[in-house]
Order: sequence, then C-alpha cells, then structure tokens
Amino acid sequence: NESKNTTVRMSDRTLTLLLATGATFVCASLVARVRSRAARRLTMSGAAEPAVRWALDDDARTAASADQAHILAQAWGSDPEIGVFGGTLCAVPFVRTTTDGLVMHGSLAYCNGGGLREGSPRPGVCLVHTAVGPQDLYLRWRAHALATRGYVVLIADLLGDPHGDGWEPAWCGPRREVYTGEGRPLLQRRTREALQQLAESPLVDASTRRAARAV
Repeated sequence: NESKNTTVRMSDRTLTLLLATGATFVCASLVARVRSRAARRLTMSGAAEPAVRWALDDDARTAASADQAHILAQAWGSDPEIGVFGGTLCAVPFVRTTTDGLVMHGSLAYCNGGGLREGSPRPGVCLVHTAVGPQDLYLRWRAHALATRGYVVLIADLLGDPHGDGWEPAWCGPRREVYTGEGRPLLQRRTREALQQLAESPLVDASTRRAARAV
C-alpha cells in the first residue's frame, strides 16, 4: 500500500508538473502572439500598421547569394546615417495591379520618431529596381536611409515578382524583354502608374500628388 501511495503521489506531482509546464507554454505562446501583433501596429500617428514586413513572402530571395546578403546586411547595419537616427522603421508590402493586369509586389517604407514630424503627410520617393527586381536587400537599405530623412519610399515592382525570382535570369529575362525596343512605352506607363499609386497613399503630401499628376 505504501508503494502504491508513493506511486500515486509521484504521479500527482508529475501530472502537476506537466500541467504547469503546459500552461506556461500556452501562456508564452499567447504572449508571443500578442507581442507579434503589437509590433505590427505602428503608423505615423502611432495607430495600426505593420512595423517591418517588406514582402508578403517572408522568405523571398533578396540577394544573389548568401555571401552577398551577409555583406549587404552588415553594411546596412553599420550605416552611420541610419545609426544616428533615433526613430523606428516601418515597412509594409505594397501590392497593386496595373491597368494592364500586372500585379506589382512593391514595398512601402517610412519612419516614425527620430525628430520627424508625427502624423503629417510627407514627400514621397519612388525607387525603381534594377534588372533583378524589387526583392533586393540593397533597395531595402536605401529605402530605409531615405525614410530616416522624412520620405515615404515606394520600392516599385515592374516585373510582378513576389518571391525574388528576378534573381534567376531564366525567370526575369522574358519579363525584362517586354520593356525593350517598342516596349519602352509600357515601361514608362507602368512606372507612371507606380508613382500614381504611391501618390494615392494617405501618408504622402500634396506635392507628391501634384508631381504624380504632372508625369
């Protein structure tokens, strides 16, 4: 009987420990979710927008190689202009469809704090990517730097590239080809539409809207 009682007591303790561990895990999971959601609720006025998410695909390719990505990340992290800025970067996916049906997977970046005037519209800047497309670590670095100066920055997407496939020549070659020769007007039209879509954002000021209409 004593052996059975000892076993019962040990079982009770084990069950209590398991329940406590499970409760701790559930609580930790809930806290992590709450913190994750809270971190994604930041706008120029401190309200509800994601904090930093450059693309819908969090695993999008952003460099030619892992070594290049490492070098760019180090350079970005040691950028002196960004380093002295005391505010917060906000970046969100900016997905829009052109009038001819291209789904553009761009990114919109801006900063809060650091002496920037909160809650007021700002001038906008449209960054057009190189041959490898919009999912580019270097472009994100440049967008961040411009955002610390008080700009709302759009990384435009003229290839329709949500995953960073532009780094593969076989994928991006045909999509770039449509812009050569007689395709130049298509390039100009889609670039103009990207600028106009930036101008429609409530984050940008009247001067950006006027400039978009004049293009």
